[in-house]
Amino acid sequence: MYTQDEINQGQRRINYELVEVDKTIIETLEMIAEFLKKVKEIPPLATHLQHADFTKLDAAIAKAHKTNSKVADIKPPGCEAPPPYPN
Repeated sequence: MYTQDEINQGQRRINYELVEVDKTIIETLEMIAEFLKKVKEIPPLATHLQHADFTKLDAAIAKAHKTNSKVADIKPPGCEAPPPYPN
């Protein structure tokens, strides 16, 4: 059996690792988004991205940053049941 302190320590370690993985993924997505924005400015390649709107991508990355900063908080997102469906 594990003590409560051992369980808590294990959960803290899991939370830390998840936050670090998320940070790496978010940083990678940011690099990809910046690369695509620069490619969009290159005339021979611009035609392939002329209709690309990066607003949603930027918003999703910003949301991921915000959510990730709360994961290791005292009340992390996703650790509570979702609200019931409206009738």
